[in-house]
Amino acid sequence: MDLSRRFVLLFFIVCCAPTVTRAQSSLETPLQQDLLTLLTNEISGQMAFNTLVKLAGAPWVRDPAEFTSTFYETQQLYDLVRSYGIETVRVEKYDRDGTFSYPTEGELWIVEPRSRLVARLGADAALVAGGSRSGEVTGELVYVPRLSAADIRMLANTEGEYRGKVALMWSHPRGDVARALDELGIQAVISFNARERYLDPNQVVYSSGSYGTGENLRMGMTVSWRQWSELVEDVERGERTVVQLSARVEEYEDRYEGVFAWIPGTEPDAPGVMFTGHLFEGYTKRGANDNNGGPSVQLEILRAMHHLIDTGQIPQPRRTIYFLWPNEISGTYEFISRHPGFADKLSININMDMVAEGLRKNNSVFTMSETPAHLPSYLDGLTKAFLNYVWRTNDIVYLPDSPRGRPGGQYFPIPMVEKNGSGDAFRFYIHEATGGSDHICFNNPSVAVPGIELFTWPDQWYHADADLPDKADPTEMKRVAFIGAATALAAADLNDDRLASLLDHVSQFGYGRVAERALPQALALFDVASAYDLNVVLVRALNRLDAAVDREVDALESIREVYTASAPARTAVDNRVAQWEMYRKGLQEQLLGYARLRAEQMGAGVPHLPPPRAEPHPFDNTIPDLHPNVRGKQFNLTRSDGYTTYMREHPNALTELELSRNHTTWILNFVNGERSVAEIRSRVAAMTGTEITVQQVNGYLEMLEAMEWVVLRE
Repeated sequence: MDLSRRFVLLFFIVCCAPTVTRAQSSLETPLQQDLLTLLTNEISGQMAFNTLVKLAGAPWVRDPAEFTSTFYETQQLYDLVRSYGIETVRVEKYDRDGTFSYPTEGELWIVEPRSRLVARLGADAALVAGGSRSGEVTGELVYVPRLSAADIRMLANTEGEYRGKVALMWSHPRGDVARALDELGIQAVISFNARERYLDPNQVVYSSGSYGTGENLRMGMTVSWRQWSELVEDVERGERTVVQLSARVEEYEDRYEGVFAWIPGTEPDAPGVMFTGHLFEGYTKRGANDNNGGPSVQLEILRAMHHLIDTGQIPQPRRTIYFLWPNEISGTYEFISRHPGFADKLSININMDMVAEGLRKNNSVFTMSETPAHLPSYLDGLTKAFLNYVWRTNDIVYLPDSPRGRPGGQYFPIPMVEKNGSGDAFRFYIHEATGGSDHICFNNPSVAVPGIELFTWPDQWYHADADLPDKADPTEMKRVAFIGAATALAAADLNDDRLASLLDHVSQFGYGRVAERALPQALALFDVASAYDLNVVLVRALNRLDAAVDREVDALESIREVYTASAPARTAVDNRVAQWEMYRKGLQEQLLGYARLRAEQMGAGVPHLPPPRAEPHPFDNTIPDLHPNVRGKQFNLTRSDGYTTYMREHPNALTELELSRNHTTWILNFVNGERSVAEIRSRVAAMTGTEITVQQVNGYLEMLEAMEWVVLRE
């Protein structure tokens, strides 16, 4: 970093950084310590672990009765909720178009040179590859290396060498490669799939291929890396090996299924808290940590909070706390669409996906995926407060203000561990919003409920048959349940005594986000600017920082959804917003100062802040909103009938607007019935780091209006 840049950053730190308005302990959270202790003592990671064992103790083949009644996991969860005396629970079942395939039998034998069973479905849950058809195949093994479809077709010139054979391949074939194998006469494929084949050479990841679409290739089986490499060795040294594969794959009527429960609030129609953790990821794969661990942890949150309320140890919260355990993503969307207006009763979503894992055993870090930029929320700062609390109390933090454990050793200050759990330290990482799980359903602009994901990564047994409870940790499950329960309670019962601390944590999170992301990005624009475009760059840099500050102001404003609205509460939020507006001015002065420094270095004219517009922009008063037939009912624009029809009639519409997919995604994300077209343009330009005109944004929104996806109002 050059000296001029250091000077500007020092100026910011000294002159522009926000003033801390009150002292704050390293362990302070929006909940008082006696309440945190109460939650710690009541929540049992061992009970959550026991639930996990009941749900996914082994990846057994389903009882046929489950396909016409209720799936095992659904019934177990429902019965457990009722066993705790909780009556506010129900099983949700909905018909779904089509069918799904489920393997009920499967075996792989070596029949020559010696008869030997290699794998059987009852013991090897991931044996039968998705896409396989029922039947029996016997054939000699042949190794087929990684080849293109064209190269595979060239093998057909080898008379009879591949017809009727079973191929050993590095992965299950799809598309054109599968068709080429079928033309070659290959009957079946044996492949391996492993997450960490050297760490665990016996694991098998659930896999699928393009089988049963041609005349010959009908079946695939997946074995472990150890088994597969041994077969390859036998074939490569010239040993004739004949195998027999058999499978029975049934077709069943598809459906959505899950469990929905809730803790009623005293203000049932006010925005509450929604927990999600998918129970099903297809009906074949049955993972302990992905994701029966999420519902298991959340069931313990439900049990503990119900007990504390029922026994009068804590009051009934003002806002309702909901729990949904569905099919991943598709089931969550189905639930939302079948309960019109339900999303309006939510302030936040806390999604838990893969949260039961032992951190050391899985070589993992506990993570939080933030709410997205188009849905600013107090949730980010609130959750971090409790993540930080667990870290500071369950790690040996070598900082002057850190709490200390008992003398004479490196003890956790306030241990949150289970007798049968690990003594691992707790560490976490927070990153920008990501997808891949049920929180995206709430972050979808059609639903517009800010959601986070609590997650553990990496996982050496992800989507593998070895995803079993032995990889889980009762200690970690206790800590995650505590974080979830504390976050939900603070959001669902935000009284005035807790407000000041929440404001602190939301602001601190925001200051860190601006300092780590937006400020360096804005300053970096000047480092690559020429002497001729400094004023243009200054406008772009200001827009980047304005968008970042707007996001944090909106996060503070979101507290108004859940606070008491008393006069002191309103004043407290107003004052914190005012602090941010002062901070904005300091950032603007910093950018202007650095722009002038760069101008002096390049011998350019002195850049100036752009003057305020004398007249309103024509698009300042045009407000797009989602069409009433879309909000909470449709979730994918490009799959809608309106989009398909419009693009068929106007195939060059997006090309003519010169908009990328990134642009169009962000434009739609920022539509909320409050932001103007001009404001959306500014936000999209900031998020994408590209120039985009308000006419382009308006043109795209007019397209969406023609598709009946949005409505433009003056």
